[in-house]
Amino acid sequence: MESLQIRTGQISLNVLDDQGESRGIFKFNPSDIESAKQVNLVQKEFEQREVEYQQRAEKCETVEDKVALLEEVVDYMEKSIDRVFGQGSSKILFGDAKTLSMFDDFFNGIAPYYNKAAEERMAKYNKKK
Repeated sequence: MESLQIRTGQISLNVLDDQGESRGIFKFNPSDIESAKQVNLVQKEFEQREVEYQQRAEKCETVEDKVALLEEVVDYMEKSIDRVFGQGSSKILFGDAKTLSMFDDFFNGIAPYYNKAAEERMAKYNKKK
């Protein structure tokens, strides 16, 4: 039987924990325009919510209040990432960790792939004739 291979641009990255142990394989497609739109949307949504979260954090009076707010933020981000990249993606990426810096690491880590894919898409149309 003959085969047809369709190159979609999907990338697979081995996700390592703090000790360098593999947590799993994270797959995403920076060449997919819808994926790029969704990543951009999640980042913009979080920027908008960040102002609200900061205001609420200032009003937290107890450690318990601060922990509850942190859990809410982490839960929101994990659900957003799972919505864009598929159910279980946040578990592969973050395991059981509950920090805000892990989201910065994630978005900073995938940004070069999306930027490169965008440049390649545009280069196709910006060629001088």
